Amino acid sequence: MSWERELKVLNEALRRLNAEYDAFLYGSSIRPPLDSRRHVEEMFRRLSASPPDAASERYMFSALQNRYSTLCERWSRLQTEKESGRRPGVHGGFAAPVSGPASPNAAAAGSVTEERGGGESVDRELFDRYIAARRGRGDDVAGIGFEAFRARLQQEAQKLKQRTGASDVEFEVTERDGRVKLVGRPRGERE
Repeated sequence: MSWERELKVLNEALRRLNAEYDAFLYGSSIRPPLDSRRHVEEMFRRLSASPPDAASERYMFSALQNRYSTLCERWSRLQTEKESGRRPGVHGGFAAPVSGPASPNAAAAGSVTEERGGGESVDRELFDRYIAARRGRGDDVAGIGFEAFRARLQQEAQKLKQRTGASDVEFEVTERDGRVKLVGRPRGERE
């Protein structure tokens, strides 16, 4: 068989293997596709034993090897998440604590109310957790000031109150889709 044909077959086998791993990781299959994985690895070994016919085929083979390596890392990471009881993947939950035992998500949610009696300390705590989470992700926080943060919190609280009819709103610092966010909801309501 020609190298071009072999590379097409290998690419298709790699695509199928990825689909089988997705089926295993997300619940529609109960066993990992170890036989298919061994078959793909054997194809890589067989192709690496003989020289390609052209430079373009060598490049394509190298690209497929890199793709396979990346997929193996992904499967390992997702399988570890699955074995630890978390839902695998991007939407599997919040990231691990940013630094030390205290997570930005660990403290109680901050409340934003019309009467600001002791509200500044709650807002300050929420601001500190937000900044710590952003720093933990490596984000630049130099341009974020407390007063601007607090004003934005008030605006978002008003919008949420108008939309839901709630009298009080609380915010939480969360990490979703690789970004640190503030999530607001009427006080007392939890996901």
